[in-house]
Amino acid sequence: MKKSSLLLLAAGLTSGGAAFAQSNVTIYGIVDTSIHYLSNANAQGNSNVRMDNGAIANSRIGFKGTEDLGGGLKAMFQLENGFNSDTGAMSNSGVLFNRQSWVGLQGGFGKVRVGRQNTPMFDLLADHFDPLTVGNYASNSWLPVAATLARRSNMLRYDGDFGPVSASVSWGFGETAGSVRTGSQFGSSLRYTAGAFAVGGGYQQTVSGTDSSLKHTSWTLSASYDFGVAKVFGGWINIKDNSGITGSVMAADSDIGTQWTSAGTLAAAANNQRKDNGFFLGSSYKATNALTLTGAFYYDRSKNVAYVAPVGNVGDGKRYALVGWADYALSKRTQLYTTIDYNKAKDAAVYELTNSASGKNSLTTVGVGIRHIF
Repeated sequence: MKKSSLLLLAAGLTSGGAAFAQSNVTIYGIVDTSIHYLSNANAQGNSNVRMDNGAIANSRIGFKGTEDLGGGLKAMFQLENGFNSDTGAMSNSGVLFNRQSWVGLQGGFGKVRVGRQNTPMFDLLADHFDPLTVGNYASNSWLPVAATLARRSNMLRYDGDFGPVSASVSWGFGETAGSVRTGSQFGSSLRYTAGAFAVGGGYQQTVSGTDSSLKHTSWTLSASYDFGVAKVFGGWINIKDNSGITGSVMAADSDIGTQWTSAGTLAAAANNQRKDNGFFLGSSYKATNALTLTGAFYYDRSKNVAYVAPVGNVGDGKRYALVGWADYALSKRTQLYTTIDYNKAKDAAVYELTNSASGKNSLTTVGVGIRHIF
């Protein structure tokens, strides 16, 4: 019985081979695990040593492929799942392909994709301008992620290259009956590269899914210069938000925790207009063929930080992080690394942290890990 079934399957694959002859499918991923010390890990101010998912590149497994349709046109797809390598659990329970899930076409006109994807601003920072590719553990990702919101479901996105200029534009469908605007998102980015120098900017607006008058709007402008042995980065981020999205993202820091409630509750905070003005600086240095040293600094000044009752609007705050990262390549696919960072919140920004209940508004972490790319 088993032999007959296998023969039938083989015959079916052989007869249908012509339909798949020009297709190309790749399985890829990253497995990244570290041992991580946190100086102030809960509201009581206790330290903790634990095993974590990776610091710089979270673990993932994915499938991507293309099919040559002729005439310079290709069909393409990508499915990518994030998982926690220390436990094996999905990083987003109940969502199988939480990182990427899209299909599209590519040709001389560029790329058009539909499905769950990174926002154009996120790709701009993560792939080109953020020295840490958006954060070292969760404790440092708050500013870039709060601006870009990382990923979006139900997205139509276009990407094109025009000589030294790369452009991306996206539309996230709100899918609210009777209103195209409610719950929608518009995103864009533009990057110019001239030899070792690159500059890029982006704009994004996300409308509340419950009230179309509430929105999260962000801008970014960044630059980098590659000296060969070293590369320097810098960027500015501005956010205006009366929807509560910024506060919920800023507080969703798994290393420190959150006192915030849902974005919907935050949005009800008396039409509060929160404003964030931040920047980041960093550099990477190729010390040897195997060893790369990276340093980065993130800063954000927030105004009208809305908080839940009974505190209400607690005013303005500041938050910053100083990060160091050393990466040693055992091969092209396997690296050992160590990281150290110091994170601090001041004034109203302290209310975004659960450890503020202990009177401690700072966090120091140290990690060592191994990362394998396949």
